[in-house]
Amino acid sequence: PSTPRVESAQYCVSLLLAPGVYSETKWGMCVPEDLDNITINAAIVRTNPQFYALNPPKTFCTYPKTLPDWNPAAIGVTAMLVFFAALTFAATVAGYLMRNVFSGREAGAAAGKVGWVRKALGVLGGMGLCFDLHPNWKGLVKEPRVEEQNREGLEANSVSRYLTIDLRSLNGLRTLSMFWIILGHTGSTIYFNFNLSYFSYWSFNPQNYWWLKDWYFPFYAGVLGVDTFLFISGLLVAYKFSQQMSKRSLSKMSWKREIQFWGMYCVARWLRLLPVLVVVMLTVWKLVGQLLTAPGFHLYWDASYVEPCNKYWWATLLFIQNIYPGGESFGNKGYFCVPVSWYLAVDMQLYVFVAPIVLITYHYGLYAKVFQKAKKYMAGSFIFALLATSIGLTAWIVMEHNVMWQFLGVGDFDRYYIKPWTRAPPYLLGMVLGLLIFELQRKEKCQRLYTIFANVKDWVLVILFLAAFVAFVLLAFTPAFYLQTPKGRLPPLSENSDTGMTEDEAHAYMILRYLGWGLCLLVMFTITCIGRGWLVNDLLAGYFWAPMAKLTYCAYLIAIVIQDVTTQSLINHPVYYNTWTMLSYWVVFVVGGYAVSFVCYMCVEAPFGSMLRNALSAMVPKPPQKGEEGKRTVEAENPAGPGADDERPVDEGDLSPGEAIFSPTREEAEAGEIELGHK
Repeated sequence: PSTPRVESAQYCVSLLLAPGVYSETKWGMCVPEDLDNITINAAIVRTNPQFYALNPPKTFCTYPKTLPDWNPAAIGVTAMLVFFAALTFAATVAGYLMRNVFSGREAGAAAGKVGWVRKALGVLGGMGLCFDLHPNWKGLVKEPRVEEQNREGLEANSVSRYLTIDLRSLNGLRTLSMFWIILGHTGSTIYFNFNLSYFSYWSFNPQNYWWLKDWYFPFYAGVLGVDTFLFISGLLVAYKFSQQMSKRSLSKMSWKREIQFWGMYCVARWLRLLPVLVVVMLTVWKLVGQLLTAPGFHLYWDASYVEPCNKYWWATLLFIQNIYPGGESFGNKGYFCVPVSWYLAVDMQLYVFVAPIVLITYHYGLYAKVFQKAKKYMAGSFIFALLATSIGLTAWIVMEHNVMWQFLGVGDFDRYYIKPWTRAPPYLLGMVLGLLIFELQRKEKCQRLYTIFANVKDWVLVILFLAAFVAFVLLAFTPAFYLQTPKGRLPPLSENSDTGMTEDEAHAYMILRYLGWGLCLLVMFTITCIGRGWLVNDLLAGYFWAPMAKLTYCAYLIAIVIQDVTTQSLINHPVYYNTWTMLSYWVVFVVGGYAVSFVCYMCVEAPFGSMLRNALSAMVPKPPQKGEEGKRTVEAENPAGPGADDERPVDEGDLSPGEAIFSPTREEAEAGEIELGHK
């Protein structure tokens, strides 16, 4: 509104590849209103007909002239967000009154005189009070605790040391992985800055090549961060569900009960992830694009968010978007709604189709009595077979399609980067660690295994940890060897010529990098999770990481949106890259992303998670138990029933074994209240 307006004129943007310039750039112009896109393109072509016949320009003159550009969908999404805010405010006020004004008998009697207050509190009771900020805040900042530190049940001289099962270090691992992913997205969103040029880092400063090769790819790209999430996910599924499945009696099972059991296992997980995903999807699809009028912004936003959501919103909600519609092979563009949601699909597919088979084999011997004595060996063989199959499929994809370090380390985005069969190794190795920790926790039944791990010499663990850490760093640093092109030459992102690695070496790396990453994590976090990680465990298990880790799911979906809005609407000049440029943007994106994620967690994720857990607590029947130790119920801890304690949301640790296994928030388990983020 404050910008001077030229009468009878309009603002247009032309995208053109000028003669002698490698990258397509955008040019803004003020032209008469009677000129249309075709006329402007024709005028540009006449300046060099031969060149522009091969590289035709594209002009757009359809930018909104007011801010915001409201339409019914944008108004509807805004109303939804306002409703959540109002419900959160009302529930918080109601919760405060119930805790501090109308909590006791005398206060209750006094409250009875104020009928409208009681009615209002009744309307907001139950599910509505899940939006109360007080219990949600307490759940967020709740201090994690050590999972197992008890030394009972062992023979007096059986071991010389005792293990401490401590999963708190996973909070630090997950938060640092999220920071690394945001750092990688910081680089990619700045590099591919469509507000000025498609490839600004190639077009303007040869010094950028050196910085890219020696710093960005090895340290900042974060392409393996999601594999850390997959490792943690597999670990927690195997560990927490093993705790519950071991209490169920195979002799009392029925096919009807098992179908219900595993059906709820899948449905509850889907319902747990859906609210945040829907809110983020609707916001970026229908609202964000209507709030900005930066030149060129809508070209990017429509192509990246609006058009894919128009066509394939349903695939994202069903968590099949990485398979259909998939994405481009060269590049990192998905055809689906919410670009980074491919990770959620990979994790969901492994959770639904891989984890149950491994767990059923391990605990129940595929429900066959004949396999009971060999069930654990069968499960181990099955995991090994799955790993071998994954590596074999990955090798075929890499060799058949010549996958190397294309497009910022992505490789072949559609065939290689976003498919569950290539990303499975870290998840499977995480399950291995989860099952191992489960067995170590049952030390009275697995005393031999416990003794082996408890008596491993410190110097052996130090050597193993350092070896895994060195391999861990080398896996991240390998691109520095690959990108050894002469100074001033473009990084080899589409072929293997002029690289520091041969084609066979590049292929071997792309085949084995996910397996190698998972093995490194398996070694290092076996040591930390059994309480032998010393300083590393102390650092990663600190209280600071716990609330940050609980915000990871929202942060993963939201941070990239903030980065896209910033880079595609505000950066209108060439970016010259160095460490300070990268880190300054990164700090802003981390702070901004986590600030919005905090609001998302308090007003969407935590309330809907509590509502779902309360509903499941009331409707899921308790399965048959092996013994009295498995008969703890919700009512035993909370006689008033689930949801009656408005001081906090219900955790999995508060549920009975039968109900806990259906809780989709496996990340909020008693095991240090680990919260798994979804990248």
